[in-house]
Amino acid sequence: MARKPGCCGMSDAILVTGGTGFVGSHLVQHLRRAGRRVLAHSSKDGDIATCRLDFDDVGHVFHLAGRSFVPDSWKSPRAFYDVNVLGTANVLEFCRRREVPLTFVSSYVYGTPRCLPIREDHPLAPLNPYSHSKILAEDTVRQFGAWFGVRASIVRPFNVYGPGQNARFLIPTIIRQALDPGCDRITVRDEHPKRDYIHVSDLVSLLIATLTRPAGGVYNAGAGRSVSISELVIEINTALDGRKPLHSIDERRQEEVFDVVADITRAGEELGWQPRIGLAEGLRDTIQWMQANPIVCR
Repeated sequence: MARKPGCCGMSDAILVTGGTGFVGSHLVQHLRRAGRRVLAHSSKDGDIATCRLDFDDVGHVFHLAGRSFVPDSWKSPRAFYDVNVLGTANVLEFCRRREVPLTFVSSYVYGTPRCLPIREDHPLAPLNPYSHSKILAEDTVRQFGAWFGVRASIVRPFNVYGPGQNARFLIPTIIRQALDPGCDRITVRDEHPKRDYIHVSDLVSLLIATLTRPAGGVYNAGAGRSVSISELVIEINTALDGRKPLHSIDERRQEEVFDVVADITRAGEELGWQPRIGLAEGLRDTIQWMQANPIVCR
């Protein structure tokens, strides 16, 4: 008997691709604590672009597997298209065969904002191979919906941070220097960009909220305000009772965007979601994790 599209009973497993990554591991932990049966796929289980996904009794798929560190996309663009586009098509094919809905996590698809805050209907514009791969993946999600009836939600996180994030990203980089007694200052490449930061736990709560909306939709995930790097440093210094100054080497990234703010109205209206963790609390949470786990492996 075919599964009714969009139906996810408590007996059904939830498949999370990228389940051992930064966001994926938090999502898997949250779902398991809530009593859900979770199947997690990671790169050690096979290349998401080519492996056959063969899971039984799955009621919903969260697709988080992907390449995400933007600077690497300039060095190895092919890898980003393979994983982010072909991997998404592979997951969609699984959803088509099994008639189960999907939540796809996208990001960085708006390009240079035409206005702030950025709504979900803002034009999409790639600024680098990573963002282009995500735009192509989103289009693949939409086409599988139109052609094959795959029901999908697309969640577009802005800048995610929190415990377990790879040390190459901005907030862990700042915290690591703030914690290091051998650093007398906090050095960044460019102090000018402002970003909308969302704690990973708030993103996870939005992802889980999509389970209640099988018809799908596109949702921004952010805090609804932008924060400068100098503000981040002030908050981190305050949390550590420190006074390390900020130093910028003024090395501007290619196609840099200097300010982004997410319009999160739709997620509130359609899913009843709001971010709960303020920046100061989220940074303290991240600092505590980094103090206990000085080496970040993901």
